[in-house]
Amino acid sequence: MKKHILSIILIVFSLAAFGQSNIQSLSGAWSFALDPLKIGADEGWAAPAFPDNKLDKVTVPHSFSVDKRYFFYTGTAWYFKKFDARPIGSGFRAFIKFDAVFYKCKVWLNGKVVGAHEGGYTPFELDVTAALKEKNVLSVMVDNSWDKTTIPGARAIDSNYNAAAAQVYPWINYGGITKPVELKIRPAVYISNIKIQADPDLKKGSAVIQVKAFIKNTSAADTTVILNTDVSANKEKFAGLFKPVKINIAGNSSRELNLQAYLPAKHVKLWSQDSPSLYALALSAGNDTLKSNFGIRKIEVRGVQLLLNGQPIRMGGGNRPADHPDFGSIDPDSVLKKDLILMKSAGMELSRIAHHAVSNDLLDWADKHGMLIITEAGNWQLASSQMADPLMRGKFQSQMREMLERDWNHPSVFAYSLGNEFYSHKPEGQAWVRDMSAFVKNIDNTRLITFSSNIVFRDYIKKPTDEASQYVDFISANVYANHAKWVAHIHELYPSKPIYISEFGMMLTPNKTEKDRAVYLKDAIEAFRKTDYVIGASIWSFNDYLSRFPLSNADGYRSWGVVDAKREPRGTYSLLQAEFAPALISVISFKDNRLILNIKSRSDFPSYSLQGYQLKAGSKTVQVKTLPPGASQQISIDIVPGEKPTYIELIKPGGFIIMKTDINNR
Repeated sequence: MKKHILSIILIVFSLAAFGQSNIQSLSGAWSFALDPLKIGADEGWAAPAFPDNKLDKVTVPHSFSVDKRYFFYTGTAWYFKKFDARPIGSGFRAFIKFDAVFYKCKVWLNGKVVGAHEGGYTPFELDVTAALKEKNVLSVMVDNSWDKTTIPGARAIDSNYNAAAAQVYPWINYGGITKPVELKIRPAVYISNIKIQADPDLKKGSAVIQVKAFIKNTSAADTTVILNTDVSANKEKFAGLFKPVKINIAGNSSRELNLQAYLPAKHVKLWSQDSPSLYALALSAGNDTLKSNFGIRKIEVRGVQLLLNGQPIRMGGGNRPADHPDFGSIDPDSVLKKDLILMKSAGMELSRIAHHAVSNDLLDWADKHGMLIITEAGNWQLASSQMADPLMRGKFQSQMREMLERDWNHPSVFAYSLGNEFYSHKPEGQAWVRDMSAFVKNIDNTRLITFSSNIVFRDYIKKPTDEASQYVDFISANVYANHAKWVAHIHELYPSKPIYISEFGMMLTPNKTEKDRAVYLKDAIEAFRKTDYVIGASIWSFNDYLSRFPLSNADGYRSWGVVDAKREPRGTYSLLQAEFAPALISVISFKDNRLILNIKSRSDFPSYSLQGYQLKAGSKTVQVKTLPPGASQQISIDIVPGEKPTYIELIKPGGFIIMKTDINNR
């Protein structure tokens, strides 16, 4: 069989948006119809000639749950998109990529079924080559209903069955095409994915970059491919790191290729929460180009410590339900960036941030601005029978795989969670953690593994083998009371593992006020400070969220947030900002326009080295020297005559104001 030679230039780029040259956005204007009786498929709604002139118009990304015409509808709905496409010609393939559709969908192009998908938060692609024309009608049937076989969904009957609570989950099933849609044209031989692993040598300052290229040949002909890999940072290209490699790919097959290069110390800048240095690696196959950012950093557990680039870190964090009164779970930039700035400014830098895969935009922001994220694919309180069910296991693995293969180049992602608040002491829960941990590590062994337990601190857990935390790299626990006692019990069980408080907090009710919550939060954080094994604590929750769960407020919200649904900070936001700050500031004197103060890097919780920080009073800004945990510095600031500043600001690298200290409060 004749062989064709293609030249592939490996350039690295972000997996969130495959950066390929022939990409056409299919977001924007669509037509829409509800289908509560589920008649659309039988009555030919997917046919290209189905009239849409009397249908409602929507803009994708779209959630019909917050569109006031269909407010909180649950059931089947249809989206229709007419679009033109250039002829692709022989030797090319066409794909439609959905970043997310909640929850189930079936897709037709020009009346032909091109695929289906289940799982509301992860991306998927469909090969539409055989169905694509110059004039096209894309029809998508969406169903956001849930039952005991969906993830998330209802809980099966078990020993803790509560009929009211078990039938629902505590966030809203925001239905629709909730993320962007794209048409991609690729050559017959293309790169489907890239996995980048950058390992620094902390002593020498150098790094090894490993790249796994996933290449597909959709043609019938065997093909010879030449791979070239480029790495760059801040527009500087590091020539010659990777040598060209020639490989053969059989027709209608896939191949994985591992590449490795050495990056000398002069080009290495480590990624961290205060210095989030990013690199770009580029991969091309003819006209097919992929891009992915990556960072060079080392995450490891050593005893009860979590180390980032060899240094112990202990940080605050936040859980952020993807919920907004106007947008549901869509997360437009205006909402997402405001939220993340508020979180970063309040020291929420190490977060198990959601009970499901989060958007790629969120992770891109975390990469760029320095946040550490634990991602979680599902399993919110699955019952034991569900965790043992091969169907449910397969659905979870599908969602987890889609999340891993999208997220594995993000330096912000340092751990994967296998679920939240399930029966981790029962055989089915133990088997779940053991088996899913192995499943995840087989796909990506570069991250730590955990899950969030509300069982591990119970008094009936007497020894490590009584609970599934024996299988994880660090313990994550949702601790809402008895913080000192329960955290101490976890440590007694697992004295050589770090403990992460994945949830703690208090919901506001008529009987529990902001004042009550302030006392609760301070007491909890003080308990964490008295240990040397609590590596982080993540507030539940950053924001209020709508819910059908029992005992929600009369307005439909669960008011756990330190900001409300519209993102207005409550009093406990400022309290948490002060408690999660990694420094203490005290004013020594202020007279004759000279302010003398002392700044100390905390040594308890949170704690990490302060590098590149600034202090500001009035219009004057001074640099703080590098302060490892426990170190302090006395600083004098000459205030501009006429100015009368009332507080001092501590500013992180990136310009985030993380602390304000009253000058008059000495």
